[in-house]
Amino acid sequence: MARGMAMGPDNYVLAKSFPVEGGVNRFMIRSATTPGAITVKAQADGLKAASIQLITRPVKTENGLCTILPEAGLPSVLTRGATPATPSYTLSRKALGVKSATAGANAEKAGQSYDDNELSDWVNDGKLTTAWIEYELAEAATVDEIALKLNNFRSRTYPLIITVDGKEAFNGTTKPTLGYYTIQCKLVKGKKIRIRLATNAATGFGSGEVEVGGKKLDDGVARDDAKAKGALSIIEAEFYERVK
Repeated sequence: MARGMAMGPDNYVLAKSFPVEGGVNRFMIRSATTPGAITVKAQADGLKAASIQLITRPVKTENGLCTILPEAGLPSVLTRGATPATPSYTLSRKALGVKSATAGANAEKAGQSYDDNELSDWVNDGKLTTAWIEYELAEAATVDEIALKLNNFRSRTYPLIITVDGKEAFNGTTKPTLGYYTIQCKLVKGKKIRIRLATNAATGFGSGEVEVGGKKLDDGVARDDAKAKGALSIIEAEFYERVK
């Protein structure tokens, strides 16, 4: 039996797929009474699949109880090989610096949407006409990806139009996430990136999810005005250029 550590319906017990955050999740496996090999394979769109094989061994019990700890006798490997001569990773994108930002409302707080502080955010005044924010990059670049942590990220979707120097780079609706939502943009070179709410945001997606202990799951920065249908609230915005 596999059980994902991600929170959600039934805590993903018996699920064959569950979400990751930053590419990371954990799972537990409860073996059957017959020992043997367990193969775990992970795959996701755009990534190379990987697998691992686990070998289970018989365990003696007395009156339904095991007399030894499960980890007893397991081999420990503490050695490490030589440092690779080449990098163990490939750099596919680089972050773009933001020089300044302005917005349709509460422009004095626009900087809170890219201050690397996930306890702060920028939000407009709840009107659709002011639901936009514009970032000026430190230098012109071809924007490839935009990662947004939008307020109420678990329970709300935002229909967005994003332009780079006035040219449309994205027109679509975000999905509820565990945090950041990454947008693949049309490759447009420019310096000013405007993110605008196209129509009213929609709510009611997984807003009642709780942890095992009953605590409500985090859904962003607490504020009443971020729940208005015409509200655009950004906790963090990050911009990236593809590395060739």
